[in-house]
Amino acid sequence: MSMELSGDFFENLFTPDKIYITIAVIATLAFFFVSVLAGVTIRRRQRQVMSNTKYRPRKRLMDGAEKKCFQLLIELFGDKFYVIPQVELLALLNYRVGTQDYRQARGFIENKTVDFVLCNKRDVRPICAVKLYDPKAGQELGSDPEDMERFFRSAHLPFVYLPKKQSITRKNVIDEFSRVIYEISKS
Repeated sequence: MSMELSGDFFENLFTPDKIYITIAVIATLAFFFVSVLAGVTIRRRQRQVMSNTKYRPRKRLMDGAEKKCFQLLIELFGDKFYVIPQVELLALLNYRVGTQDYRQARGFIENKTVDFVLCNKRDVRPICAVKLYDPKAGQELGSDPEDMERFFRSAHLPFVYLPKKQSITRKNVIDEFSRVIYEISKS
């Protein structure tokens, strides 16, 4: 009887549907094992590359027109405002407004920067954004100065665009700030 029982047991064990299930379970386990192993190997390689990667400090944070503008903004507004260079729009503008598509709104301002932000010294609240002339501007959706002006206008945050490298003089900067302040006061 025990021989018959063991024979039935093996016959039932190797029926086609149980073989398919067994193969599926083994394949799933093998796939899981290979995925984990591949993930560990990739992370190990990345860590190895990262440990061999070297960096040096830049000699200057700014130069040329950007440095000149920074110094001018400090001279003009440094007593009342912090002048913060290279600020991402995502740090300045909240894209979760109303019922708009948040992903799309974020996509328009993602990876975009303004050259300077003037912040209130008391609470570090952004007061105004400044963008210098950029010959590459406009190549990517949302990086055109007109698009940026629209973004800042919707956020009720003044935006000053200095269109040419030659325009970074004390008079031109004051004139451009005055124009923006006048436009805001009208609306």
